[in-house]
Amino acid sequence: MTEILATEKNEIYSKLPGIEVPVGDALVSLSEMWDAPPSSDASPPPSEFRASRMNMILHFGFDASCEEATALFRSVIEFSRRYPCRVIALCPSKDENATGQGIVCKIFSECYIGKGDGDKSCCEAIIFGYTLKEKRFLEDQISIFLESDLPTYYWPYLFDSPDNLSAYQTFFKNVDRVIIDTGVENFTADRLHLPEPEKLHDLASARTLSIRQCIGQFFSAFPMDKIVDGLTRVEIRTPVGLKAESRLLLAWIESALSDCSDRVEGSELKAEFVCEEGSEPRILFSYDCESFVECSLDLEGGVAQISAKIGGDAHSMTAAIRLLEPQEALAEALFFG
Repeated sequence: MTEILATEKNEIYSKLPGIEVPVGDALVSLSEMWDAPPSSDASPPPSEFRASRMNMILHFGFDASCEEATALFRSVIEFSRRYPCRVIALCPSKDENATGQGIVCKIFSECYIGKGDGDKSCCEAIIFGYTLKEKRFLEDQISIFLESDLPTYYWPYLFDSPDNLSAYQTFFKNVDRVIIDTGVENFTADRLHLPEPEKLHDLASARTLSIRQCIGQFFSAFPMDKIVDGLTRVEIRTPVGLKAESRLLLAWIESALSDCSDRVEGSELKAEFVCEEGSEPRILFSYDCESFVECSLDLEGGVAQISAKIGGDAHSMTAAIRLLEPQEALAEALFFG
């Protein structure tokens, strides 16, 4: 039977940019790429602008298309312009019969020139293609290519099941944070088997940063006892495409209100928290008294409008909101969330 090489059925590996090199020569080849001599205009070599702050392991699952993988790879490269990192991209082959070369590798580098004088940054990526037969060697092999003494982050993307993703326990255990985007995954984070659940950060939650800031700013003007007194229900109405973001936003609101209730002597939060499908995003706070809060979220127009009556007085606020762009959400999840 003709042997099928690992790259022949590995579409994502083939589509991502880079120069193919032997796995054992990848670090040497990458170093030689950075150590290129100065150009004819006497500008510094690229190595002077290379200063990684972290490792980013980007792990594609079988449900990721070539287009999605390419777009995600570019987003991470754009992220690295501001936060320089070594990107490790892992691309499994869907063909269980693929053999031959085993783990294959290519390297990629890019320098970005900013607007100001001397504003230049360089990023790098090592892209691996592998078959499931090499999976048992993958985690140990990848550790060789990480920048030592730097934080390491792991972003698995579009795995076909939480069980298949949970099989990569070494990555979960040995990284500083795990990033997942439940806005695109077909499972929620609580279905993953994580040794340290506190390491997990969800991009769907990170995207709602400006909405959380808006809500927090509005309620900060009121006494905590007035906010929780008589509260019976908090409802988020959300379009189908924002279910993950709304679910996590609701969980954040519930946590914040629980904290308020705990700080009010004699208070016990008994409100119901629900997400309902709706045409436009809205957040409704219902009370058993005359108090109410209604928040309309116009994400297309970038405006939140809040009208309320709390403690007998009417209040309103208008604020700018938006869902964070991919690079911004990634930074929020990695460093601030």
